[in-house]
Amino acid sequence: MFEEINGSSKEQDMDAASCCSNESCCAPQAPVTRSTPKVGRNDPCPCGNGRKFKKCCGKNL
Repeated sequence: MFEEINGSSKEQDMDAASCCSNESCCAPQAPVTRSTPKVGRNDPCPCGNGRKFKKCCGKNL
């Protein structure tokens, strides 16, 4: 009855098999790069008000 409600378990097995867990058969992923430099806590806020990032836009993070 559980399989009837949630679909066939064979379909779930096929989805799990399509995801490659062996790194040797897949191409490596490209590293994530930023387009702008990272803003430090004590750097001026990029919004331009002159306060430190930690006291301005970084306050709610």
